[in-house]
Amino acid sequence: MNKEIKVHVIYTGKVIVDEALPFAYDSNPPMAWTGMLRSKKHQIKLPVSVYLIEHPKGLILIDTGWHTDNRKHQLKNLSFQYPINKAELPEGQAVHEQLIKLGYKPSDIDYILMSHMHCDHADGLRLVKNAKNILVSEDEYEAISNDKIHYLPHEWKGVHLNTFHFDNTGIGPKKKIIRFI
Repeated sequence: MNKEIKVHVIYTGKVIVDEALPFAYDSNPPMAWTGMLRSKKHQIKLPVSVYLIEHPKGLILIDTGWHTDNRKHQLKNLSFQYPINKAELPEGQAVHEQLIKLGYKPSDIDYILMSHMHCDHADGLRLVKNAKNILVSEDEYEAISNDKIHYLPHEWKGVHLNTFHFDNTGIGPKKKIIRFI
């Protein structure tokens, strides 16, 4: 068995946002992060990255990037978030396409760890839903269950999510399995 650990930084397109969204400067006008009533000169493109870790005990994917729906139906896919978050996803850069280039299928992935469930991190979940385990923290699960403004539930429709708990002694797995239909 190969004992080497490899980390692949995989670029899955870009997110186009107002600079006030990632950089909350005190000088920003109110609501600047929405990009509304601001010129395009304030828009920036940031890479959307996911990470594949090849570990002797399995494959771990962190986040999933954009879904291919954004190539033709972005307004429908991103819904009310479209004015704030726009996707740029060239052919061949979606997470499942990148995994194939590395010689893997989504079902080869042992764990997907979601850092959080905002659209530029979670939109590609449906493309890799056949991974063995998809993990989201209990706190983030609570957020996606209750906050209908910052999250798009269709992104994890039909995806089995497992929750885990963070505490100051480390991460303790839970046996709770959540299924979205």
